[in-house]
Amino acid sequence: MSDGITPLTPEQIAAQEAQAAKEGYIKRNLIALDMEANSILDGKPDETISSRLARDAEQGMKIGIVGSRILDVFQRDHGAKAQAGDVERAKAVEAIEENSPGLEGK
Repeated sequence: MSDGITPLTPEQIAAQEAQAAKEGYIKRNLIALDMEANSILDGKPDETISSRLARDAEQGMKIGIVGSRILDVFQRDHGAKAQAGDVERAKAVEAIEENSPGLEGK
């Protein structure tokens, strides 16, 4: 595709989300460092650099297109897979927080 992003099928999204749901300690901490670097670079909180590049590519931004293509050399469809992982991690946090006693009046 011209934007450097190939959308995942629903099955691929489910597989990526399942993989993200069972990440180990070291990988979770590496992802946290990635998110911190993205935040320092004025990115959205709790978003990985890979997801940001994919979103930028989808919006036609040159940095996102080039960055996504580079990442695809190391892992096919990396940006879309990163987005699915970010979504899964956000869902997990949301589920935990929704069950917090502090939100009972919600």
